Amino acid sequence: MSYMKKALSRLGDSGRQALVLVGVNGIFWFAWAFGCYQTVYLQNIGFSASSIGVLNAIASAVGIASVTFWGMVSDRTGSLRRALCIVLAGGALFYGLIPAVPTGLAASHMLLMCLVPAINFFRASMSPYAENILVRNCNELRLNFGVLRSTGSFLFTVGSLIIAAWLPSLGVQNTFWVSGLLMLIPIILTCFAREPDARPAPAKGGEGKKSLNLGELFQNRAYTAFLVFGFLYYTASACDCNFITYFMEGIGVDAQQYGVILAYRALLEIPFLLLMVRLRKRFSLKFMVLGAVLLISLESVGFGLFANSLPAMLFFCTFFGLGNGLFLGSTLNYVYELAPSHLRASAQAFFTSVASVAGILGNLAGGVLFDAIGAKPFYLTVSALYLLSFAVFALSSRQRAGA
Repeated sequence: MSYMKKALSRLGDSGRQALVLVGVNGIFWFAWAFGCYQTVYLQNIGFSASSIGVLNAIASAVGIASVTFWGMVSDRTGSLRRALCIVLAGGALFYGLIPAVPTGLAASHMLLMCLVPAINFFRASMSPYAENILVRNCNELRLNFGVLRSTGSFLFTVGSLIIAAWLPSLGVQNTFWVSGLLMLIPIILTCFAREPDARPAPAKGGEGKKSLNLGELFQNRAYTAFLVFGFLYYTASACDCNFITYFMEGIGVDAQQYGVILAYRALLEIPFLLLMVRLRKRFSLKFMVLGAVLLISLESVGFGLFANSLPAMLFFCTFFGLGNGLFLGSTLNYVYELAPSHLRASAQAFFTSVASVAGILGNLAGGVLFDAIGAKPFYLTVSALYLLSFAVFALSSRQRAGA
């Protein structure tokens, strides 16, 4: 014990915070891996792709209010850490209650249509704020974000493989409370995490009630252009990620292998995350965002044209994993750089809100479209939408550079 204390004292404040942040973010993603089976659970109890689309669209609408509300709470109070603890605790507790809803009643689907979106008031903000506290502390303490975030991807991979192997004996319905129980660890560790330096914006005259001038964000053309890109990208992403188990069913792959897909994708995020510091020295964040979207789109092209088995799916998931690692390392830092210091939580929150708005469209249209045209044409459509977001961001970046 004394040896460990001496070792920790040698690390200094930054080193100790790096370990705490790895614990918060890494174990969060480990726990999250156990809770990724909501769609599989609902699919098993009779939800169609269209019904899932409607449910996820309602949940995305609640998510808009969620990330905006908690972002403003964080900025007003100057405590991102407190907001993170609340959303982690609320999301973990209520998410574990989903299997408690009886599935054999006539009103079961309606009950779930109400409960799942309500839980999303907490759950929609869990991953954005877990990422936010990591991004902001890494920038302020000059820590290597890519290395620390890659631990999250690695532990998500480990968690996904564990639950994929355990699922046949555990049962899909039990993944909800297991995930919630594991979330206790990052909640406790968050209490020891450093509070990012950004403070609430001062009121006029230095006195009176604190206020936030959110107009500063929307007067920033680069930020608003990125919101437009985010809307298109996350519309495609909602279609891509939320209907993948239906795609698996359509080509004859067991949906319980979904964890293997998630694990492989997460594992492939790690290389670019580890290289992020070197990449930022050679390439702009905008260029990396464009490269990430191009890689991610290749997965959907492959699904639409070639994938007919689990090994084929895994091959094309390689592109998604690499692209998502590049996307994680670039987008969060790009938003951080664009926003004023006192509005960084709100900037991340509004960007996440745009993702939620896109989720409404992606889920509503995606569910209907999937049922109407089938698995492979659906993923070709998704790839076209990814490429549209690529074109819009490339064009807006070029125009700003020439302005």
